[in-house]
Amino acid sequence: MANVHAGEIGITWGERDYLFRPSLAAIGSLGDPAYLGKLLARIQRVDMDGYVCALAVLSACHVCEPADLDRLIRYHREHKGRLRYVMGSMPPAEIHILGVRLAVSGIVGEPKRRGKGDGRPASGFDPAEFVGAAQAHLGVSAPEAWAMTMIEFQRAMDAKYPPKEDEPEPLTPQEAETLYERVTSIRSRLKPTGEVNREKSINQ
Repeated sequence: MANVHAGEIGITWGERDYLFRPSLAAIGSLGDPAYLGKLLARIQRVDMDGYVCALAVLSACHVCEPADLDRLIRYHREHKGRLRYVMGSMPPAEIHILGVRLAVSGIVGEPKRRGKGDGRPASGFDPAEFVGAAQAHLGVSAPEAWAMTMIEFQRAMDAKYPPKEDEPEPLTPQEAETLYERVTSIRSRLKPTGEVNREKSINQ
């Protein structure tokens, strides 16, 4: 049912099937680029804020009717003149896990190869930028681009612009720092050339 290779998640709960697709349109409906840039950190917190973010992501990515999803994750009903939140049939911990997985697939995409960056948005995540890139480089329409997931976008771009195998991969920041420390350590143990030449002349 679900195309897991595109980042979709399909579950069966009771007698119902549920499909979640983290398309660029679904992720974009959650908020502006600045909000989306902070969403990954917020949703991974094991607290009420993380749970609320997970609920929002599941609602945005759900493909079928909202009423069906309400039975699964939560719904509201009137009680003594007030609107009361009622938990659905799925445990909160599992709701949280699904929300995190969808957020990562929808914003980060698939794990990046070394040299391609760590996939984390620096200060924000703007789905419209990827939609524009898909239209310009992949020749798809705007509706088709908005319907893509980040994983689909990444794979399509890699297929059209494959990385050169003979092109050296740049170091990650962690690798660069390790290399710098190693070189500095080696240099500290070596004597300057002038000092070595001076010792040779004295011994001669």
